[in-house]
Amino acid sequence: MEKLKDRYFIRLYQEGSSEATRLPLASARTLLRVFIHFVSGSYSSLEVFREDYFGKRVCNVAQNSSGITTAVRTTMRQKVLNSPFYDDLANKFSEGLYDPEKNGVYENEVMTIKAFNQKQFDDVVELLAIINDDNQVE
Repeated sequence: MEKLKDRYFIRLYQEGSSEATRLPLASARTLLRVFIHFVSGSYSSLEVFREDYFGKRVCNVAQNSSGITTAVRTTMRQKVLNSPFYDDLANKFSEGLYDPEKNGVYENEVMTIKAFNQKQFDDVVELLAIINDDNQVE
């Protein structure tokens, strides 16, 4: 069974859209597929977080109506994403009850990301080779 340190939380933004596409608990293979779509121009912005980092406990300082300052303990996931839903998914994943990756296919309520076919894989290898050639210093 995989651990949270092997998974990533990905947020994708398309040009002109303020709403992000969120892909929790994505594997490194899915991250590579998403990155290729980002490089090819399908998305304008990409954010990647390691899931184990999101599980860290943090304190938020809050002040109630009477002016008393208190510290509220929460996870980094709730602080950044403002949703307990993703904490529940991470807990289910840790317990072995939920995994969006099955047989090399990432699937959630928003999208499905399938493995590259042979032509797509060859195109990706060619793209990475071009990027690598441009970075070579002579």
